[in-house]
Amino acid sequence: MKCAGPHRSRECPKPKDTPPKCLHCNGPHTANLTGCPKNPVNRRTFSEAPENAWADPAIIAKIKMPPTPAVEPNPATQFIPRHVQLASNANPPTQEVFFKQMSQMIWNAAGIKNKINQLKYFLLDWKPDILALQETHLNPGDRLKFPNYSSYRTDRLTHRGGGTAILIRNSIDHHPTPIASTTFENTTIELHLPDSTPITISSIYRPPHGSISTLELNNIFNSNSKCIAVGDFNAKHRAWNSGTWNSNGTIIHDYICNNNLILLAPCDPTHFPNHSNNPSTLDFGILKNFSSGDANSINALSSDHNPVSFEIDINVNLPAISKIIKTTNWSKFKQIMSTSLPGNPNIQNIKDIDEAITKLNSAILTAINLASRSKLINGNYRKLPPNIVKNITLRNQIRKRWQQTYDPRYRRTANRLTNQIRREIRDYDQESWKEWLMSLNQEDNSIYIAARKFSRKYIQIPPILDTDVNRAIRRYIDNPKPSSNIKLTSPQEILSLLKRINPRKATGPDGIPNKALKQIPTNVITFITKICNKCLLCNYFPTIWKTAHVLMFPKPRQNRKLPGNYRPISLLSNIGKIFEKIILSRLKEECHDLSIIPNEQYGFRAGHGCIHQLLRVANTVTQGFNHKFYTGGVFLDVRKAFDRMWHNGLIYKLIKFKIPNYLIVILINYLRNRTFRVKLNHTLSDIGSIKAGTPQGSILSPLLYTIYTSDFPKTNQIMNCFFADDTAILAQGSTINYVIHTLQKGLNNIEEWCTLWRVAINTDKTHAVMFRKGTSRKELNTLSFFDEDLTWDKEVKYLGLILDDKLTFRSHLKYNTEKFWAKVHLLIPLIGRRSPLTLENKLLLFKQVLRPILTYAAQIWGLAAFSNRKKAQILQNKILRIIVNAPWYVRNSVIHNDLKIQTIDEFIKELSRNFFQKLVNHTNPTLLDQLNYTHNNGKYAFPYATTKWSTPLKPP
Repeated sequence: MKCAGPHRSRECPKPKDTPPKCLHCNGPHTANLTGCPKNPVNRRTFSEAPENAWADPAIIAKIKMPPTPAVEPNPATQFIPRHVQLASNANPPTQEVFFKQMSQMIWNAAGIKNKINQLKYFLLDWKPDILALQETHLNPGDRLKFPNYSSYRTDRLTHRGGGTAILIRNSIDHHPTPIASTTFENTTIELHLPDSTPITISSIYRPPHGSISTLELNNIFNSNSKCIAVGDFNAKHRAWNSGTWNSNGTIIHDYICNNNLILLAPCDPTHFPNHSNNPSTLDFGILKNFSSGDANSINALSSDHNPVSFEIDINVNLPAISKIIKTTNWSKFKQIMSTSLPGNPNIQNIKDIDEAITKLNSAILTAINLASRSKLINGNYRKLPPNIVKNITLRNQIRKRWQQTYDPRYRRTANRLTNQIRREIRDYDQESWKEWLMSLNQEDNSIYIAARKFSRKYIQIPPILDTDVNRAIRRYIDNPKPSSNIKLTSPQEILSLLKRINPRKATGPDGIPNKALKQIPTNVITFITKICNKCLLCNYFPTIWKTAHVLMFPKPRQNRKLPGNYRPISLLSNIGKIFEKIILSRLKEECHDLSIIPNEQYGFRAGHGCIHQLLRVANTVTQGFNHKFYTGGVFLDVRKAFDRMWHNGLIYKLIKFKIPNYLIVILINYLRNRTFRVKLNHTLSDIGSIKAGTPQGSILSPLLYTIYTSDFPKTNQIMNCFFADDTAILAQGSTINYVIHTLQKGLNNIEEWCTLWRVAINTDKTHAVMFRKGTSRKELNTLSFFDEDLTWDKEVKYLGLILDDKLTFRSHLKYNTEKFWAKVHLLIPLIGRRSPLTLENKLLLFKQVLRPILTYAAQIWGLAAFSNRKKAQILQNKILRIIVNAPWYVRNSVIHNDLKIQTIDEFIKELSRNFFQKLVNHTNPTLLDQLNYTHNNGKYAFPYATTKWSTPLKPP
């Protein structure tokens, strides 16, 4: 008991005045301490529950029959309901039995705000795996965070008091599973332990008034096959509380007996009222499908409730928090390596190379292990000084005396010591903070590390499984609605889809090319039709069509050594794509009928293009110029929009928008359990599963993304501009402060929306531009977005067009020049002066490849000054002279006339007239509004001026 050694206590060489060391848990107490969590004498075991005891009424009725004990029950075990049998003492477990335990504690804090420091050091001393808190009295804005623990809370929002929380070690895999209840407050999580069934942990607080609902308890205990509910139930019964009982105690006792549950409560009282000398046991646990456990009331912390420690056997090894420092003796390492490998190995073929590499790796790793020493660091990261620890021990002893005698002198002394300890801990923390600040310097970069750490605001990541979203999906799946009005396909529809497929598209995992599908006879078409109709009727998307071969295409001007700089494209089954097109046509009809897609979204919509969205931006900015307004714009960059789309969020929105049931179920099957294999050259990787996102290459992905972002925040003061995942917001006003304030308000709404729906924004590629004429020396206030400052840029690239703050398009034309010549250098073997290619083909390449680069978005940048437009004309002149191999004395006008090539201005005029003529018959109201700018009134011309028409399409 003194040193935990393998000898008798009287033979221990350790002096008597040294503190003892427990041989069970290595704690600072003797081994026979009743409060030792590892003492086998204190461990209580329960008989294993019969199979199907939870669901079979016959077995439940049999269990409810009380056994006839041979002897009187031990008063120490009276807290166990009578239907639960203790393990027989006649056959004790052998020493080979090893209990793998989970340490869990509960504490009714009665307000935790002023006890944070006490709890922090309590966690460092006891190191529980899980701590369940009740009566936290926290507001939503209060912070509850401890080192190495994740916190989950349910704050009371109606009135003061109440609230529950759970602290769980970060090393334990888990996720929150909120469960609604009205008769008690709860915070619930689910553990995912290795090689074990999930375990539900719930922290419960039931207020003193009212009755607890067994139906709400069923929601907790029906969530998993193994459940643990602990907390302050405010329930008294003779089974666990000496003396009085109340109605809620009877309800809980009957509920435990009727459902074959196990009650785990300490033998000592847990609640000591401040104004009464009637202690009681209100804090206990209820277990489902656990074999053994132990509960002890701990005299610690300052509250009218004692913390309760639970040791529950879960038969799973929990990952421990340990710190290992590994040091390597490099001189010894060199010595080992000098004798482990020959200097001139014999390598003859590829097999020898592989063997040599394997031998080299093995030798290096072996040498490092032999030359290294590992040291495991145990103990607390920070320990309280001995004087504070001594005061805490004294306070606990005096508090224990008061709980036994209720002498008010002990209580006053304990309260005085509690206040003194709180002040000493606060002073100790402040002194430690000062010492740490004084230790920062530039030599070891600690000052920069600290600045970087504290300059980033902590943002809690949304849980993997969400709250309302998951519950709505679970209710929808558990209560399926009958599908009606299913629009089946026909052989004619299949045939029309087959005619439109591209025969040159790559094949998918099944190896069937599109060229073969275009040649199939009628009987095969009807066969495919039958398959698709059965899929529609059964609301099923075949698993074989959910496997993709992923090709990795490098992004331009990116480091190709990094996997993140590749764009994954999925090759899917070509037959599966036919079924996807059938779903797509029906989903588009529903989106149109239900008006789901916002009018501001121009991406992946017929009759909409990038130029239409750029026209809205240019007209808005030009109107601001004419009215002497400022126009601020923020251009957002969504990170991996398709790859990170949240499946459950998308399904939730489909349900919310009332998409037909059969389409929702098919899309659920389409999204879930998808697999992929990366294909590099002719090699396939191992099979991987897709947990989020939609495959880039699927026909459904663009529309699904559009539906997912259809509820983007919208206000009257901000104009939203969408083209797929390219998003911009514009605000306009007569003062700069108003514009900045409006944009900041919009960014705050977008930040909340992105956090809720897990849309990642790349703030490094998000730009802000203030469009205005003239110059100003006044510095603009920065915008804040996801705790990052957005600086004001002079220009931004949006939808392939560089917009500068004065709409001169000088930068865009310079960018076009570089892009144009880069393409010319690739095509020079074909269109060069010495190329044998015919002139007709050279001109075709010019018209189809080179001129579109020069004239992209010319309907917008045609507003540029003549000096800027002339740069594009110079590029066209040069390339035409190269194509025809013209001598120096031939004029450019002669070359244009002979080749019948329009000048840049003439081509822009033709593009613009065709473009604006089509706007008149457009159905999108946001585009019809652009007809209001088809006039030449004002100091600064609108893009409509590029048509060279003198009359407007719509009178101003």
